Amino acid sequence: MKKSSLALPPIALFLLGDVMTSVRCLGFRQTPSPIAAVAHTAAARSSTVVFPSALRAVGGDNGIDPAITSGNDDDNNNSNNRRLTRRQVGELTIASLGLGLSYLGTRENTPQDYGLWGVLPVGTYKSKRTVMETIIPNEIWTFDQKFGILNVQVPLRMTVVRMGGGEGGGLFVYDPIAATPELVEMVRHLERMHGPVRHVVLGSVAIEHKVYAGVFAQKFPNATVWVQPGQYSFPYNLPLPYLGFPLGRTRVIPSSMDDVPSDWRGVFEYRTLGPLISKDGAFGETVFYHLPTRTLLVTDTALEVSDDVPLIFEDDPNPLLFHARSTVDEVVEDTRAVRERGWRRVVLFGLFFTPGAIRIKDVNTALSERRPDINPDFGGLYPWDWVGDDVASFDALKGGLLVAPILQQLILNREPVEVLDFADEVSKWNIERIIPAHLKNNLRYTGKDYRAAFSFLEAGGVPRGLPRPLDVDMKSLRDAEVSLLKSGAVAKCPPLPGGDVSREEVLRQTVYGCRADLCAPRSSP
Repeated sequence: MKKSSLALPPIALFLLGDVMTSVRCLGFRQTPSPIAAVAHTAAARSSTVVFPSALRAVGGDNGIDPAITSGNDDDNNNSNNRRLTRRQVGELTIASLGLGLSYLGTRENTPQDYGLWGVLPVGTYKSKRTVMETIIPNEIWTFDQKFGILNVQVPLRMTVVRMGGGEGGGLFVYDPIAATPELVEMVRHLERMHGPVRHVVLGSVAIEHKVYAGVFAQKFPNATVWVQPGQYSFPYNLPLPYLGFPLGRTRVIPSSMDDVPSDWRGVFEYRTLGPLISKDGAFGETVFYHLPTRTLLVTDTALEVSDDVPLIFEDDPNPLLFHARSTVDEVVEDTRAVRERGWRRVVLFGLFFTPGAIRIKDVNTALSERRPDINPDFGGLYPWDWVGDDVASFDALKGGLLVAPILQQLILNREPVEVLDFADEVSKWNIERIIPAHLKNNLRYTGKDYRAAFSFLEAGGVPRGLPRPLDVDMKSLRDAEVSLLKSGAVAKCPPLPGGDVSREEVLRQTVYGCRADLCAPRSSP
């Protein structure tokens, strides 16, 4: 019998996703995951408690020197800044527990251990195996680790590109992952062949990327660190060095190619989306185009759904076997077909959180039906049954590049003109290959294909033959949108471009958020 994973109560199914929001208390912020989005409305109903004095002393008029802060958020200037909701106190507690776990577990006893796993205590917890893949010999390599919760684990990908022969060559690292001894040695091996890591780039504000970037950068002290505009921390907007990024060598990605390092010229071009700022988060991404290989590096703006099971599961298929069961008492064998079924369901959970094909059990039923003798993960809990057609749901997502449904329903449709302008610019590059940070690797698509993935933002809709999520799977996200609109967490969507409404009118009805001294960029009419 395989070793049991971390045991969790059944209610964790509904709450653990909010860890992604909770860790904002450690200095990180992102747009809520689907789970966090659903749970967000509870925060609006929480009563307030006084901000503890020990926490009050770390910022504002009680500690942080105004000369070193990165901005003056309006909330920070308000006297209510020293009051937190009960939920926020809970979030601080979760964050503190994470730090405690990190302190106790920081020793790295194996090459695959990541000592700081407790800062973001999600799967695969402390042990993070890395799979290295050569995409183009002597040019591009990728490094995958598993990342997720409740055995919904998907690849989290870092890409390394050889800079070229000028100025001693060197390496360009995009979206670092957990700097385990194994990963660091893999990169050191590339350094011995192609020169030192010269640039470490964080192309996102999302927590699953941001949490690893600073630690990775500390392992390569001669590299310049570049971060996506719009990084933010809570409850105080702190300078980047306070968030783990190296002092003196961390920069915000320039808004213009005129200000880039000389060794980027003729090698990389890039475009930045956002940040798109909402009340409780932000989304932003910078994509890089590698001219010599015609390769586009993206973080979250596009991915491909495929039957192919990622290599990262070859030596540990347990997450796939866990989800391949249709009921709690089903016994599955480790076969290729079973792994593919498990992968299909992992993808559906990862993209929708509540796929239309599942029926969730109440807590008492889930507890009474536990079967640790069949699968010991999470104490034998399996709090849902697969009762619908998950194959149809999965097939609807195949056939081309896909923008993740949460981005479609809750984020990018708030500022459609700006997003389409960004996609139009990216599509002008002569792209032959796309490397995303999640799911399938090494995608053979063009700039035109990338632009087509954003057709959901146009009045004409998604063309036939391209991926289009089923309505039954989008229901949980649409329900979350209703709750988020009521709470004021997200703005109302403007009309979609391309119909009877002019571009100017769409822009007029678009709500642009601001935080500290940064506002979401606006397109021209």
